[in-house]
Amino acid sequence: MKKTLIILIILLVILAGIWFGLKFLIGGEEPVACTMDAKQCPDGSYVGRVVPNCEFASCPGEIEWLAIKQAIANCEVESVWQAHNRTVRAKLKNGEELAAVEPEIDDIIYLAIAAELQCGGEILMGTE
Repeated sequence: MKKTLIILIILLVILAGIWFGLKFLIGGEEPVACTMDAKQCPDGSYVGRVVPNCEFASCPGEIEWLAIKQAIANCEVESVWQAHNRTVRAKLKNGEELAAVEPEIDDIIYLAIAAELQCGGEILMGTE
């Protein structure tokens, strides 16, 4: 009886070792730890890195700014407006309005001027 119990324990230890070994080799992703540095955003806020690639998170308004840039590049913008705090609004030809914070003052104006040449039409521009 004692001999059977010892053999059973040895088999369980071997099976557990095989299971953990296969789990590590096949699907065991090691945990990701990103550095704790931060990036200052144009609006003064900070963002950190996010897993799994440890890239910086998007700054507030960054995704919206990219949407405005894309709309301008696609000749979809009818008018743009910028404020002193770098808040910008773009009214699209379909009536939709996009809002964001431009990275640098007048970025929206430079994009609109370039798009007028590319798109062959006038984009109304306003600033305060």
